Amino acid sequence: MEFTTTDAYGRHGAGSGFVAVNVGSLVIGGKLVAVTAETKWPDEALPETAGVISRAVHTKTTPDVDTSYNAPTELVFKWAAPSLLPDAPGTIDATLTLDVGQPNAYKGLIEKVDVLAEIPYVIKTMVNYVAGTKPYIYQWFNPVTLHVNLPSGLIPDKSGEVEIAGTLYNEATFIS
Repeated sequence: MEFTTTDAYGRHGAGSGFVAVNVGSLVIGGKLVAVTAETKWPDEALPETAGVISRAVHTKTTPDVDTSYNAPTELVFKWAAPSLLPDAPGTIDATLTLDVGQPNAYKGLIEKVDVLAEIPYVIKTMVNYVAGTKPYIYQWFNPVTLHVNLPSGLIPDKSGEVEIAGTLYNEATFIS
């Protein structure tokens, strides 16, 4: 899960925000094998390599006419951390790339939720005007392949680069 703070919450208080915080975990073979967390400060680039990596990146975006947001068309998720299992020491590194298509032809889109749509129009208009918020949630469900580099002992008879096919449910939430 990744979220970005408002400008009010940063390293030096108000005016230093827009800090991205990401937390994640990897469960392989029914076992929690790694826990990840990473903070991206607005004035610093993330390192290419680190002891722990936890990222969800919208690598490609395009304007969505329904929401006015730059909606993702491709996302990359990356996790890397030391193994939590004593019988499988080493680093676990996992990456998946997800192409969700264009806003007019999304792949696997379950719903594009206008969060304020459930409240009366007059109140919604006031909230938009006063607070300037226009929250939307994109929800997808797609087949994916997770590329994992794992230490021996984690999966019987497997180590190194392994591809794991599965299904991913993911969301992207926008609150302006």
